[in-house]
Amino acid sequence: MPYKMTNKEVVLKLKEVLAAMEVKNLDRFRVRAYQIAISSIDGLTSSVYDLWENGKLDEIPGVGASLNQHLDELFATGKAKQFDAVMKDLPEGMFSLIGIRGVGAKTAFKLATAFKLNKRDTAIEKAKKAAESGKIRVLAGFGEKSEKDILESIENLKKTKQESSRMLLYQAEEIANRILEYMNKFEEVKDIKALGSLRRRASTVGDMDIAVATNKPKEVTDLFLKFPEIDEILDKGEKKCRVTLKNGVQVDFRVIDQLSFGAMIQYFTGSKQHNVILRTHALSIGMSLSEYGIKTGDKQEVFSNEDDFYKRIGLQYIPPEIRHGKEEVELAARGKIPRLVELSDIRGDVHTHTIASDGVNSIKDMVNAGIDLGYSYIGICDHSPSVQSRGKYEVLGLMQATRTTIEQINDSQDIIRVLFGYEVNILSDGTLSMPNEMLKKLDYCVASIHTSFDQDRDVVTKRMLLTLENPYVTVIGHPSGRLINQREACNLDWEKVFESAIKNNKILEINAQPSRLDLADDLVADAVKKGIRLMINTDAHSTGDLKLMKYGIDVARRGMCTKENLLNTLSRKDFVDNFVKEV
Repeated sequence: MPYKMTNKEVVLKLKEVLAAMEVKNLDRFRVRAYQIAISSIDGLTSSVYDLWENGKLDEIPGVGASLNQHLDELFATGKAKQFDAVMKDLPEGMFSLIGIRGVGAKTAFKLATAFKLNKRDTAIEKAKKAAESGKIRVLAGFGEKSEKDILESIENLKKTKQESSRMLLYQAEEIANRILEYMNKFEEVKDIKALGSLRRRASTVGDMDIAVATNKPKEVTDLFLKFPEIDEILDKGEKKCRVTLKNGVQVDFRVIDQLSFGAMIQYFTGSKQHNVILRTHALSIGMSLSEYGIKTGDKQEVFSNEDDFYKRIGLQYIPPEIRHGKEEVELAARGKIPRLVELSDIRGDVHTHTIASDGVNSIKDMVNAGIDLGYSYIGICDHSPSVQSRGKYEVLGLMQATRTTIEQINDSQDIIRVLFGYEVNILSDGTLSMPNEMLKKLDYCVASIHTSFDQDRDVVTKRMLLTLENPYVTVIGHPSGRLINQREACNLDWEKVFESAIKNNKILEINAQPSRLDLADDLVADAVKKGIRLMINTDAHSTGDLKLMKYGIDVARRGMCTKENLLNTLSRKDFVDNFVKEV
């Protein structure tokens, strides 16, 4: 009998095997293969179990013949002999500690060995008690700070797990697109939209809401219930049904007639606070709102589109991205909602990586991809080579070789201007990983925090301020350092950071990587009000990543950005004049 496992369960099992490999110092190529497979499966929006049933495991990046065989055994029997062999002789409790933020495989092994954590179900509680009693700090390789960090991570573990249950925006979008593509095949479907936090383009999405306009509600509901990814029907009524998909995502599916579709999609787009403020506004002018329309006295008006719905209550149309329940209704009442930035406004991307660091494509490949997107400029911005390990003259040679390649591309065409920059690390003391004498040879510099994210507020803020004061830094990359569902943002004093950015004329990045989306939209909104220079970059590590720009646009729109707030909406000449460093 097959053992049905969710994607999360498979990822957890592979992470445990990977941890065992790292503790036992097994072949690094094998370790890397498992890391790629874990990342691929973790990002799937379809069921890995379904792929196994259909003999398609080899379509998952990183799942080669060997791992394919082990997963086949896992799904068929509930166990994989090779997995068990790798994990043999290791204390069981270490695997419970792997999920704690900041605790890697070898740290988990040390703790489990030191405190005899041989049972999974008691390991975390015993580790917590050891930290509370000061027993971790005395272990070799630990200290008072690491003990405190472990204790805080354990205490925040429940919260972290709750946050991690929400999908990244791109994952939710992929699932919704499959549902919409399936439903749009049927002529009974006159219009269909994904609603809720997905339509508001929030960074994470929980359950999914789908609304359909139709004159045949029963037929359309029955068609939806035949969607092949549905695992279980939780509830079914005349105008609504609720299902769970095979990947564990819950979907609420609603149908309504075409004439009322506008009111329904407004109501279920939310947010709740936006709807509360909207209803309060409507009541003040003698109207009441619902998913079915607008009521004045005993008269019910229906609306097929949202524009007319908002107009009827005296408001400018409010884009879904800014329906936060903050100031949008007040602005709409005064006709002051600006034209928000759109993807078509973007003229270039300057945070891109190539095979010179951790990217997978060449400079030429990235430039050609930029041309295909209609860009006027693109910046090649690899991680800076290490002067400490390579030596000054080798690094200067690498820089000159890159400069020559870029100049040759620029001389050979006039479609796109290629710029030369580096992404440099902001070290724990606020210095940069590349000396100023080298930075001044670049067109620009993106400075980013990649380590020591958990420094206290004063220390990490001072670190950022030192960077903002450096005359050779152009952009602060992914400024808060957050990884959604994985790592919290640095505890920066944003008022001080914003003040310094203004004073030193620095640009803050909105990083479009779906796991970053950093700056977050609330900080973007604050930065816009203060007049801070912003730009959206993809942090692309491949040509395909350049298409992630749309997720940065989502963040910018949620932060009320217009094209005027973003530097990379400028024409080529204006951008180069405002961006390329001349110190």
